[in-house]
Amino acid sequence: MYRGIISFSPETAAELGLSDHKAWEDYIDRHILTLAKFNGIRVQDLQWVAAHHNEKGHPHIHVVFWNKHQRTMVPFVHPSIPDKIRKQLIRDTFAERIKAYCEDKQQAKEHLSAITDEMIDEFEKYMEQLHPQEYRRLREAFGRITDDELGTSPLDSVVGAMKIAPFLSRLFALKEKMPKKGRLYYKLLPEDVKVEVDAFVAFLKENNEYIRNLVQDYAESKTRLAMLYDTDPAHIKEQQEKAVAEADKLIANKILDVIRTMLCKDREVQSFEYTEARKAYFTEQMICEILIALEQAAMSFDMEYDDRQKAMSTELSKAARKEWYLRHKDKGVEP
Repeated sequence: MYRGIISFSPETAAELGLSDHKAWEDYIDRHILTLAKFNGIRVQDLQWVAAHHNEKGHPHIHVVFWNKHQRTMVPFVHPSIPDKIRKQLIRDTFAERIKAYCEDKQQAKEHLSAITDEMIDEFEKYMEQLHPQEYRRLREAFGRITDDELGTSPLDSVVGAMKIAPFLSRLFALKEKMPKKGRLYYKLLPEDVKVEVDAFVAFLKENNEYIRNLVQDYAESKTRLAMLYDTDPAHIKEQQEKAVAEADKLIANKILDVIRTMLCKDREVQSFEYTEARKAYFTEQMICEILIALEQAAMSFDMEYDDRQKAMSTELSKAARKEWYLRHKDKGVEP
């Protein structure tokens, strides 16, 4: 027999009108076929019972259902099945709210995009009038770079006053060592080239405090997430080392992204000329993309930690916590 629990916060239950036994009975009657469908039970073979508990602070309903014609049951339900059921119930229960949210989000996006385009045009005109000579100098310095490159290149670089010459020379030296054929992905590189890439990653971390600090933030965020399940110091250390290795691989792939772009230009235009401005552009682009990727990854772990800590500390039973952990461990949060 299959069993499950459907619950809402008291506020959400009140909003949905789930205030008494009859309302909960109507709710499960409308959605029981979703539970059956994802477990491979046809409607004509379905039998079920449910019990409503109007527990203070935790209104919920227990459901037990089975296939009346199936004699031998498979004693395992893959964690992805209840996860799919949960998502489908959310879609069905909050269909109108989701639709309204999407419409509001799209309107806000379109409005923000229009305002942003107008402000950029106004700001560019303002800068040209305020400092015409400086503006012209910047355009000339980057004049040999295409407009689409200028659109993504930070003119006021986050690297600030830091000299990029050491990174520039190593980046272009590494470019020359790349294989001439095949796809350019870290896991597919020859071992001797991987060693060169790893050395460049280590050099970046050693000589760029922003990258070094963000790698540390990434490792700390992922380790904190792992501590929700295991506080063994040995395991925590292993998790931190694993996170640093993942961050290093992320950096390596960002380096390869920039090199891949350069190699494409080499193939498109024979004797492609790398002026100093263009070399600086590619080097700064590499550093910026590494910083952005590391920051976004660390923030993602922090947000996931907050969500999971809240779920594990309030609404879930021990059995539900175990099931939740098994369902998510393949996402890289196991100790």
